Amino acid sequence: MRTGIVLAIVFLTTLLAGLIAFTPLSFVMRQSGIAERGVGWQQARGSIWQGQVTGLSWRGEPIGAVNLESNPLRLLSGGASHHVTWVSPQGRGDADIKASRKSIVAGNANLNMPVTRQTGIDPAFSQLGASIRLSGGQLRFSGERCDAASGTVTSDIARLAAASMGRDWPILSGPLTCEDGELEALMSGAAADGTRLELRLNRATGLRVTLENADDEVKANLALAGFQSENGKLIYERPLN
Repeated sequence: MRTGIVLAIVFLTTLLAGLIAFTPLSFVMRQSGIAERGVGWQQARGSIWQGQVTGLSWRGEPIGAVNLESNPLRLLSGGASHHVTWVSPQGRGDADIKASRKSIVAGNANLNMPVTRQTGIDPAFSQLGASIRLSGGQLRFSGERCDAASGTVTSDIARLAAASMGRDWPILSGPLTCEDGELEALMSGAAADGTRLELRLNRATGLRVTLENADDEVKANLALAGFQSENGKLIYERPLN
């Protein structure tokens, strides 16, 4: 008798999960409330089991398209129910996502974003072909507030810029964190010639690059690219588009 009850509950749960999974994605997005947070889209195809959203935008700025695959059994267990793959001219990435009206949690997040003129950086750097990468990211947002973040962020922009000046600088790396409710990446590295570099990306304050112990030739070259001298350091700052 008890076995029959358990089996009945399992079968009913599986059926309900399947019905939820095949709900049209367009309907779910309209009911989700994400439009109120500034997210827009042109078309949503498929279901929340497997679908695609194209023409995504954030407060009017285009951000590409996402493919969505979900597992209703994970959803019922409270785990990340969706695996999302993102592709756009600004980069590509993927993550496991669990979302509600109050929060968004992302796990196993990996991103690769090229440094282009669209980021607002000087053309001297945007033409290098550099990128910023996130691996193993874990993020939690309440609305637009960053509650927690971790992962490793790296960039080859310093190495490529140094090569154009005949120097050998390292790949910059560092942690992904939340600072005062904003997502931030702080990367750093030290070259064999004594040059120390730091690159800070913050959603609110923008991009900040700091160099210490640079030689006179490097200082002259970087001044042409918009670096300013402050207390013996070279500083480059730009808002993030």
